[in-house]
Amino acid sequence: MTGRPRDPAVDDAIRQAALDLITEQGYRGVSMEGIAARSGVSKQAVYRRYPGKGEVILDVLAAYARTRLPTPDTGDLREDLLALLENTFAAQRGVPGALNQALAAEALQAPAFAQRVNSELIAPRRDAVRQILSRARDRGQVAHTDDEVLIDLVFGPMWYALLFDVGKLTDAYAAALTDAVVAVATHAP
Repeated sequence: MTGRPRDPAVDDAIRQAALDLITEQGYRGVSMEGIAARSGVSKQAVYRRYPGKGEVILDVLAAYARTRLPTPDTGDLREDLLALLENTFAAQRGVPGALNQALAAEALQAPAFAQRVNSELIAPRRDAVRQILSRARDRGQVAHTDDEVLIDLVFGPMWYALLFDVGKLTDAYAAALTDAVVAVATHAP
């Protein structure tokens, strides 16, 4: 017996409450009790879905990435990477960036949580770049054979800036990073 199915409206209310509270109070000011009160659902309902606020935030960010950060397909490697980075950097300059910073801090303290962050948030974003590279390779635009290195070149600078200099995540930096990645991607190692 599996019980009653989850109500998606409750899930949405919890995610929205967490996002609203973080926007208003910052990550440290958010508690599971506060999320329950703001969402209008019981603490039991929140804890049934999420063991802690890190998991709520992970769910909020994963949903954000799925719905607001699509994988560009313009038919050109540079344009696809530039669109992906501009959209990603714009998000990182806002509340999603603060949430990613908080998740990174939590992940450093809990290896099991770090694995969840990787599988639910990081891996899908890496897969988006992998798709861009695969399509570009099919068009003859990518000669480099190691997608993992190219993907690290896309996201490594972003994470560094996110943790130490968020102001660096501009459209101009997205263009410069795109050009650097394209320069590496177009040459065989």
